[in-house]
Amino acid sequence: MTVLEIFDITRKENFIYYRREFTAKAHIDLPGKEHSGGIEFIIETAPTGKKDIHITFVDSVDYPLVPLMLTLKEYILNMDRKGSLP
Repeated sequence: MTVLEIFDITRKENFIYYRREFTAKAHIDLPGKEHSGGIEFIIETAPTGKKDIHITFVDSVDYPLVPLMLTLKEYILNMDRKGSLP
């Protein structure tokens, strides 16, 4: 399973400076099929600098969620490091 891309990323208005909220669509290559669906994710920065990512699936996914969440979190963290999030 691999994340092909996360696109249509929009940032929600939020007045808490250490918490960023986004909505997006994810295109994922699952074993035997591809899946595209809506996701919402939050990046929260702790005082130590550690970033916690919380993901919510808008559309249902027919795949175990734990490995899917871990893969998406790593992909989103890499996008944040590169500065490609709005």
